[in-house]
Amino acid sequence: MKVLKITALAALIALLTACGKQQTSQTSANGDQQKVSQQTADPKIERGKAVYDETGCATCHAIGKIGGRTGPSLDKIGSKYAAEKLKEILVNPKSLNPNTVMPPFEGSEEDLDALVAYLLSLK
Repeated sequence: MKVLKITALAALIALLTACGKQQTSQTSANGDQQKVSQQTADPKIERGKAVYDETGCATCHAIGKIGGRTGPSLDKIGSKYAAEKLKEILVNPKSLNPNTVMPPFEGSEEDLDALVAYLLSLK
């Protein structure tokens, strides 16, 4: 019985390790299969997602129905604004809406660029 448990545990570890290295297949909106590799993810977009999470943007904004409702949804925001306009809105939110309660972005220029890259990826 003990050998069976050890064998099962070893198989599970091997499976989990292999899953971390394989490409996964995702179905796009039009039904096509796309290969997505964890190694090919854009680090700038990943950093932007981290900035989004770290600065609490989801407190007020939702993406895919996850997040707050005080601010507008950010679904498809990358199709709505260009990079420079997003930067302007983030640094000076009142430029878009004078009555907004959104605070201006106060991070580094690198984090701002990463956040904009993440928002542009939301299409």
